[in-house]
Amino acid sequence: MKTFRRSVLATAVVLISGLAVAPAVASPTQTGTVLITGDRVNVVTRPGKPPNVVIKPAPGRERIPFLKTVDDGRVSVIPFDAQQLVINGVLDMRLFDVTKPTSKVIIRHTDERLTATKLTEDLWRRLNPHAPNQAQALPGIAKISPDRILKPLDRDSVRQIKAQKAWQRGHTAKGVKVAVLDTGVDQNHPDLKGRIKATKDFTEQDDVTDEHGHGTHVAGIIAGSGPEPGTAPDADLLIGKVCGPHFCEESAVIAGLQWAAEQGARVVNLSLGGDATDGTDELSQLLNALSAKHNMLFVAAAGNEGREHSVASPAAADAALAVASVTEDNQLSYFSSRGPRPDGTVKPEISAPGHAIAAARAQGTSMGYPISDRHTLASGTSMATPHVTGAAAILAGQHPDWSPARLKAALTNTADPIGATVFEQGTGVVNLDRATKTRLTAEPATLKDTGTVTYRNDGHQPVKLTLHLPAGVEADRTTVEVPASGTATATFKATKPGVIIARDNNNVIRTAISNQQKAEATAQIKVQSRDRANAPNGTGGYGFLVAMANHTNKKLYAGGIGNGRALQGEIPQGRYTVFAWVPSPVDGRPPWEPSQTLVSKDVTIGPDGAEVTLDARQGQRVEATVNGKKGTGYIGTSLGTPNGSAFASQGHEVYVVPGSADSMIYTAVQFVRNVPGSTTCGGEATTCAIAVSEENAVTATLPGVSDADLARSTATIAGPEAIGEWITFAEHPLSTPPPGDSAENVRFPGKHTTYHHSTGDIEWWAGQLHDQAVRQAQTWRGYTNGRSYEEKWGHGALGPSVTSTRHHRSGNVITANLALLSDSTPGHYGIAGDAGLAGTTELRRDGKLVDGTPHPDGGVFQVPPGKARYRLEATTAEVHTAWEFESEEGTDPLPLTSVRFDDRNGGNIPFRLDKTTTAGRTRNLTVDVSYDDGKTWQPGPYVLFGDRGVLLKVKPGPVSLRTRVTDVYGNSGAQTIIRALT
Repeated sequence: MKTFRRSVLATAVVLISGLAVAPAVASPTQTGTVLITGDRVNVVTRPGKPPNVVIKPAPGRERIPFLKTVDDGRVSVIPFDAQQLVINGVLDMRLFDVTKPTSKVIIRHTDERLTATKLTEDLWRRLNPHAPNQAQALPGIAKISPDRILKPLDRDSVRQIKAQKAWQRGHTAKGVKVAVLDTGVDQNHPDLKGRIKATKDFTEQDDVTDEHGHGTHVAGIIAGSGPEPGTAPDADLLIGKVCGPHFCEESAVIAGLQWAAEQGARVVNLSLGGDATDGTDELSQLLNALSAKHNMLFVAAAGNEGREHSVASPAAADAALAVASVTEDNQLSYFSSRGPRPDGTVKPEISAPGHAIAAARAQGTSMGYPISDRHTLASGTSMATPHVTGAAAILAGQHPDWSPARLKAALTNTADPIGATVFEQGTGVVNLDRATKTRLTAEPATLKDTGTVTYRNDGHQPVKLTLHLPAGVEADRTTVEVPASGTATATFKATKPGVIIARDNNNVIRTAISNQQKAEATAQIKVQSRDRANAPNGTGGYGFLVAMANHTNKKLYAGGIGNGRALQGEIPQGRYTVFAWVPSPVDGRPPWEPSQTLVSKDVTIGPDGAEVTLDARQGQRVEATVNGKKGTGYIGTSLGTPNGSAFASQGHEVYVVPGSADSMIYTAVQFVRNVPGSTTCGGEATTCAIAVSEENAVTATLPGVSDADLARSTATIAGPEAIGEWITFAEHPLSTPPPGDSAENVRFPGKHTTYHHSTGDIEWWAGQLHDQAVRQAQTWRGYTNGRSYEEKWGHGALGPSVTSTRHHRSGNVITANLALLSDSTPGHYGIAGDAGLAGTTELRRDGKLVDGTPHPDGGVFQVPPGKARYRLEATTAEVHTAWEFESEEGTDPLPLTSVRFDDRNGGNIPFRLDKTTTAGRTRNLTVDVSYDDGKTWQPGPYVLFGDRGVLLKVKPGPVSLRTRVTDVYGNSGAQTIIRALT
């Protein structure tokens, strides 16, 4: 029986640590995507919290239920009429990953033809004539997948891999064809002059112009000249444009691979990747076949997920050389994907510099952190990969008869180890000096469990190697004698992963070995269901997903019930909460508008397995009343683990079977409107949010409240005149919220009132939106039932805040989530990038640039160990900030202070000092004012009482404000806001 796949659901590590791919700053952006079904989903990302969604069904689908899953920064939203097709494998689950939207799909027809089709308004109806009824299959279609699973995976690095020493011996990859499949290239870049020998576009754009900059940067690392030289300066580049500005369609990558083979490429660079696989996916299998047939080595980026078991396809392919990233001082990069592959195979196999790499910048692009018109800094395994590609090209030029497997082995055999595990670094950092000097290689490059290594000696003298084995590895001998121009073998067996070292006085040969991951003990589980009419397991043709939260290994699994069939299969043993929203047909309504009943069961699965029945017949209606009367509005329910993994649902008729949900958190909210006679919830535009949370149990109760019971929050909104939206979420502090609510046609400036009622541990988040972007947001807060609150939004000078978002150092990684357009209200924050403002962020260590980002919203920066003085600087056209502080390894917040100015009060401007918890007592503060947009400045008199003060005698009209504050520990913060107030 097929083991259940793990659903794409969250781990707490990434969310808590803030580690993500550069620019990887958790800013409260909103993005909208249209599902294959035509429904629109807006995704709102919030600092330190999992993303949330607002679901807007397509016309005619307003009452259809939706299932939301959240994990690891990813959000999936599956409409009810697609769930059976997902369960049956006809629709790829990734079609509904709204954090990776697609505009095109790949259709595999039942006759095995593959076609690519753009998403259009009528596509779902054409593909699924039964829609919005559930269907078991689609006519003539075997599977539909997103055509966008791949993406570009965003110092003197050639010196770090010792490339110059290879050049000095004449090894420059002259005449070696290297294919770069990426975002295209700037063919006029002086660093690439004379290097580009062939180009082809696979993106339907008819040319290879690089609109993103990624491909040009990668090509420059391989073969660039000028002040930032590439690794293989004389290689011939074949440029295949397989990626647009934002993503790479899989169909284009496949076509590019085949073109590279036809062009005679010896080495292919793939600084792109999709989801982690076991190497049996179609793209990986194609790569294996092309490598064997055309004698090509594929060098691929491991990925930028920064966690175990996350090496991306196509780097997961057996024949690929998967590359991890290291910093300038040979730390493993925080973002670098770790192995092993799910089957225990060693991935990645090698490492290379991938942090703040200076290389060619495409004309008109701002990828990375531009340092000149022609060069930019960028970080990622994308940047590490071309270092290895260039090294492979040099070896291929030196040894034109070597197979791809031997090229791969020679590079991994001679790598320099760093302080990381074999599943993080492979065998170490590429050393081109040693690779081009070695006459001894060992194949294969890696082993799993047990296997034989063949040592090959191209020298004229025999070699006797002594084997040094890591703990958990055995060998059939202790030495290996390799004759001149000959081979010898040794057989190894591993119970633990490590690196086998074979050495004599002149050679050190490294071979990575892993052992099969210890399989968890599994057992059979069978999940049955009964709907409200006692029909079993979706009898009548509908299907739905079931979640199984494992409290032993902390993972969340998913499977499906449908069309009379129970869910059955192997699953790891342990304690579980099994739950689902069981759909039931409702008389008088079409079948795609069922009721939903949340049923959960706690179960321990031992060696004998378990059987669970999710019985919806005892469900109680979840429905709030105001003054004893019902209104309209959907109900959102969420059940998840304390680390943020959750299934959540949105529906209009919802029931819950009260009961235990061990170690789980339950949240329910109804956004009530149109309540007859209500003075609070009587309209369509006003949001009344009534929410309840429960730990270790689920409850059907949404309280009956009166108008007087509701907390009243009135926002007085300043800012430019516009019509926007107001988004509200309800959440338990440790879990993931149900889908949120959007009040539309909210006028700015103006007032907007939201009503709240909380039962249990509930926090609320609000955001002011305009043009699909969050302009101002409020951190999570509680409201006391029955109280009134007056809130100011968009008032005062829009400038930096430091306490509403997170800024911290974890080990040697500094994360700054900068909000440079925050209003004066505590807890509010505004992100400059969301307002469409250009700018930059950079971090310097003891005066030397560490890295930067091409936006003013902060960044994630890996720094060397040890205490140093740092300067964090962010700039837009009107706001400039700079914080200086001392830092060393740790997990503390950064010691930052900003000054937040309120509205004018006559000739005075109140202000307050906004400080993180590690900032010290203020030692000195200066305030300057300018009445000519910063051309000239003069001291501004002020009075200060603790952390609050008033700027005095400010003239009427536009005023710019400049401040500098220093605390008793020597930390400082400086900010300039041009036209802070008008």
